[in-house]
Amino acid sequence: MNSDEPELHRHHHHKHHKKTWTPWKIILLVLGILVLAGGAFAAKVYYDVDQTAKTVYKAKGKTQNKRKANQAVKLNKKTPFSILLLGTDTGELGRTEKGRTDTMILATVNPQTKQTTMLSIARDSRVPIVGYGQTAKINAAYAYGGIPMAINTVQAFLKVPVDYYVLMNMKGLEQLVDAVDGVTVNNKFAFDIDQYHFDKGPLNLDGEHALYYSRMRYTDSNGDFGRQIRQQEVIKAVLKKAVSIDMVSNYNKLLQVLENNMQTNLTLKDAINIQRNYGDAMNFKTRQLKGIGQMIDGQSFQVMSENEVSSMSTLLRNQLDLK
Repeated sequence: MNSDEPELHRHHHHKHHKKTWTPWKIILLVLGILVLAGGAFAAKVYYDVDQTAKTVYKAKGKTQNKRKANQAVKLNKKTPFSILLLGTDTGELGRTEKGRTDTMILATVNPQTKQTTMLSIARDSRVPIVGYGQTAKINAAYAYGGIPMAINTVQAFLKVPVDYYVLMNMKGLEQLVDAVDGVTVNNKFAFDIDQYHFDKGPLNLDGEHALYYSRMRYTDSNGDFGRQIRQQEVIKAVLKKAVSIDMVSNYNKLLQVLENNMQTNLTLKDAINIQRNYGDAMNFKTRQLKGIGQMIDGQSFQVMSENEVSSMSTLLRNQLDLK
């Protein structure tokens, strides 16, 4: 999908309890425009959204089904489900499936417990890569075998089924910001990254500055976790502007960015069912695996203890009502 392999970073293990963005929400927010529109325009909007959903759709491929027949996900029946969020940082998604995943988050959504649990998986986690025959960093699974290998590796590592996935090129974040004519963020402290300086306090950012703002981690005491928070701040600012009245006439710009930067096995029908039936699962919990940094054969890894992995596996399986 991508031509390069990005440098990826995720190793802190803080907990954060805020709502987190997922890419399909942008498709759903465009549907929200229908509330403000009517007649032929509403029909045109729906048609355009449907076309985008079809463009970004791609099945999981040859993945191992980790659910029993009686555990099948039925979104119209409010079955708890999981979704693997993958982020790359290597230019537009050209459907070539190359590069490594910048972000790996496995989320479980349960409307009965009213909770969505999001587990961040360290990019350097040392795991067996399913279908590759070697132990390596987990973020290499996508580079070696695309979506199927990434899903199979995560499933084997955590012993949790992956029902859906969303792959998002984070370079698309820059394009999203420009599509909504910039965003405002509140910077917690002044910092420099490459040729850019960011003052403390409210900042108005265009796409390029927003991308650099969300990338910085080295001068943040929270490291990669701080980077995640800034990234979420930018994305939430995009969503806020995207649903504004001013963006109604420009929704096509948002759809075009999604078409260039997103891939998922969620259909539009799936997304609508999630919007309708899973609104109760709005208590977001974020977790991170607590690994130990080790140098092995000249490479830096995060090595997870069996107890830590087992604990997180149990947490996620319980959220999916799997025993």
